[in-house]
Amino acid sequence: RRMPALLRAFRHPNYRLFFAGQAVSMLGMWLHWTAQSWLVYRLTKSAAAVGLVTLALQGPGLLLGPIGGAYADRFDKRRLLIVTQASTVLPAALLGVLTLSGRVVPWHIASLALVSGIARAFELPTRQAFIHDLVGVADLPNAIALNSALFNGARLIGPALAGLAIPLIGEGWCFLANAAAYLTIVFTLFALRLPPARPRDRTRAGIGAEILEGLRYVRGEPTMVALLGALAVAAVAGMPYTVLLPSFAARRLGGGPETFGYLQAAVGLGAIAGALTLAARTHVRGLERWVATASLTVGALLLVLSRAQSTLGAVLVLIPIGFAFMIQLATTNTLLQTLAPDHLRGRVMSLHTSLFLGVFPLAGLGAGALADRFGEAVVMLAGGSIVILGSAYFGRSLLRTSPRFP
Repeated sequence: RRMPALLRAFRHPNYRLFFAGQAVSMLGMWLHWTAQSWLVYRLTKSAAAVGLVTLALQGPGLLLGPIGGAYADRFDKRRLLIVTQASTVLPAALLGVLTLSGRVVPWHIASLALVSGIARAFELPTRQAFIHDLVGVADLPNAIALNSALFNGARLIGPALAGLAIPLIGEGWCFLANAAAYLTIVFTLFALRLPPARPRDRTRAGIGAEILEGLRYVRGEPTMVALLGALAVAAVAGMPYTVLLPSFAARRLGGGPETFGYLQAAVGLGAIAGALTLAARTHVRGLERWVATASLTVGALLLVLSRAQSTLGAVLVLIPIGFAFMIQLATTNTLLQTLAPDHLRGRVMSLHTSLFLGVFPLAGLGAGALADRFGEAVVMLAGGSIVILGSAYFGRSLLRTSPRFP
């Protein structure tokens, strides 16, 4: 059947099935992450500790992400996704059992987050490149936008559920629910009806040489350098605000897990609006301007957030922050995949995930330590200022290369 422009990627049966499995998995993931952040802060009363656990979860992407991208280009993507998703079930279940038994301590949380983070370093670039295999080139921008809407829809619902569930049943049941949700996507991957995988060339160079090949290609593409540079600025100075939200909710706004859930949900609501705005587009022409504008907007809004004094005020700022961040991330993803040749797509996307999800937790750890000493508002103010300066520099470079986009 003919799909409306907003949902045109659903014309592909495999994408519909994959999307449904991801919906359950991502909801469980956000439920887990929100409960995990609150549990760490409850046990330690430290924003730096929250940043450390975030580093354990996201940090492996910085070192292992390029290897994951090379593996995505070399091996069957569906099999690689099955292995990585299955590898995250046990850490979530074990954390749930430890929490419910009352034996959990911070190093348990960090260690299990590290195990999940290693699997995630291989899963993310593979999943991003796998979407191209499910829908092809024509519907790729729409599929990326719908995936972003799904991710942030889960970000809207998951933290809200966690905010309600934590006071009633505790964090442990949130972790067990996530373990069950991860199994759903594993079964979904088995159910996909894909053509036989093309034989892989086993005589190619080693993984290290393939990673260098991808890096050399990106270095020779000014548009990609500008896109990734703007993304790196967002990762270093912009996104660490998310690590500060638990302590911001408690120390600045005087709230508890419910307030933290509201703040997370506000970001998710704005991000959904941004993703659906992109999903309605039928071409990539002009998206480079969206990247430049969105990154500058994020920096300005972080300055405003640093002055928020109430939950309502913070929510009203976090909604457009979520919108602008979503525009930047999804358009960067779309443009990189559009420009990348098929045989390098996994490696190009691994740089996307490494620069963002790998650098961000390191910056988040530093932001948490600074917030413990100087306060969340000071860190947000400094971060917003850096984002504005970096976005102006890379945005100018990006706009100079705009004729490359059809």
